[in-house]
Amino acid sequence: MGLSLPRWLDAIPTGLLPRGVRYLAASTKQSAILSNKRIFVLPTKQGTIFFAILVLMLLGAMNYSNSMAFVLAFWLGSVSLVSLLYTYRNLVKLEVKLVGVEPCFAGGHAVFCLLLNNKQSRQRFDIEIQHTTGISSVTSVSSADHCQVNLAIPAPQRGRLQLGRVSLSSRYPLGLFRAWAYVDVEAETLVYPRPSDHAPLPQAGQDSGERIETIEEGSDDFHGFRQYHPGDSPRHIYWKALAKEQGLVTKQFQRHQSPELWFDWADTRGADIETRLSQLCRWLLDGDSHQQRFGLRLPGVVLPPAQGKEQLDQCLAQLAMFGEAR
Repeated sequence: MGLSLPRWLDAIPTGLLPRGVRYLAASTKQSAILSNKRIFVLPTKQGTIFFAILVLMLLGAMNYSNSMAFVLAFWLGSVSLVSLLYTYRNLVKLEVKLVGVEPCFAGGHAVFCLLLNNKQSRQRFDIEIQHTTGISSVTSVSSADHCQVNLAIPAPQRGRLQLGRVSLSSRYPLGLFRAWAYVDVEAETLVYPRPSDHAPLPQAGQDSGERIETIEEGSDDFHGFRQYHPGDSPRHIYWKALAKEQGLVTKQFQRHQSPELWFDWADTRGADIETRLSQLCRWLLDGDSHQQRFGLRLPGVVLPPAQGKEQLDQCLAQLAMFGEAR
């Protein structure tokens, strides 16, 4: 009884589908094509008022036998029927496909990218894509063209987030009717823990600003000389010293390497799991921003030290899925 008219109208088609028939499904590998059996059309609130007025006009024309009133009533009725056809045709044969997802941090918005492909020779106007959370986007697609729609879905807590069912609807051209269809989008992304505002690096990484110097052949920074050892590269022999009868000496080079950081669950402090995960998340982001090698230790999970975006994504994914049944 508490349902609003739009929600009540949306709920009607659930009972109209034949038993065993499912809603259309779309994924990165499969497109959902809106067929005529999966598109529902009902009058809008404005359309209902319009038809009520139209009935009153027809009753008045019959009561007063006014031919001009009959003409107007039937003309408006014909226009409404034509608009019904155009509203339906604005959706039929439209293709929907998932093209990508973007993870986010808890409290933010995960972006799901959908592709609307129009292979027909007619343009599609004012297509509304709406998620069950109420997030929606309106777009138009030119004839024989496609466009991308991004839905930013709220992600209040970490873990896995699925897009699920979306509806595509249209009220074009007059707003008297609403045509819509449902598509179950097989899309999932990870929601990382919200990074804490401030979390000093653990004791093992307090000297992260220092550099470790390692002597290595083939590096660019000159370090000094040492006595020649058999097998040294002739390119590194200091020939001027030999010319001065100072014997064979070899030039040494060094490279600077940041220490490896370990971010361990045991080093975190907090009253609950989410606070400790937020602390680890902050450490990972800070370690990556300083371009350092870092590893992650969680109960039952150990990721060896590495550097770069791939390492950061793997570590953040482990934090997002922490506590899931393995």
